[in-house]
Amino acid sequence: MQVDGLILAGGKSSRMGSNIASKAFVKLDNKPLIEHAITSIKPQVNNLYVSGSKTNLLGIEYPIIEDLAAKYSGPLAGLYSALASTFFDDTDYIVLTPCDGPFVPKNLVEKLLDRIVKSDADVCFVKYDGILQTTFSIWNTRVKQACEKAFLVNRDGGFKRLASELDATHISWQVSEINPFFNINSKRDLNIAEAILCL
Repeated sequence: MQVDGLILAGGKSSRMGSNIASKAFVKLDNKPLIEHAITSIKPQVNNLYVSGSKTNLLGIEYPIIEDLAAKYSGPLAGLYSALASTFFDDTDYIVLTPCDGPFVPKNLVEKLLDRIVKSDADVCFVKYDGILQTTFSIWNTRVKQACEKAFLVNRDGGFKRLASELDATHISWQVSEINPFFNINSKRDLNIAEAILCL
């Protein structure tokens, strides 16, 4: 069974008050956010890819899959573009994580894979503190046509509508003092993450 990872790195850094083109290179603890994501997810998958603009992600050593859309239009664009590429022809499942989530659990893929295989679902999300974390998820590659329809026909860049049309399940992650699915979307979030690393 082949399980490959896709780091979503198409978002801009505008809310960070940064002149860096990609949020992936905003630094946390003197390391780009994407390095934290790579360190967390790489040991858990067979192959790792990055979704985003090659222009904005110069220096990334993993294959970059550019969105087929003219401009960034949400995480679904990343998933659809990946499935439409040849990189995932032999892949059974794709695990998604965002580049701005630095605290990804070391057993995330193990738990997601266990649930999606046992339930034979199309997608499995993480649910943390009652909220679905849709960018922390695992997808059966058989959803390719459904993704294409959702993206090209429905023009929907998110996952919620697509998930409602698929066999979707989730795992409920135990709430802890530090939210392992914390996303960095602002300078304030970055400061919080820095404080967490100092604990």
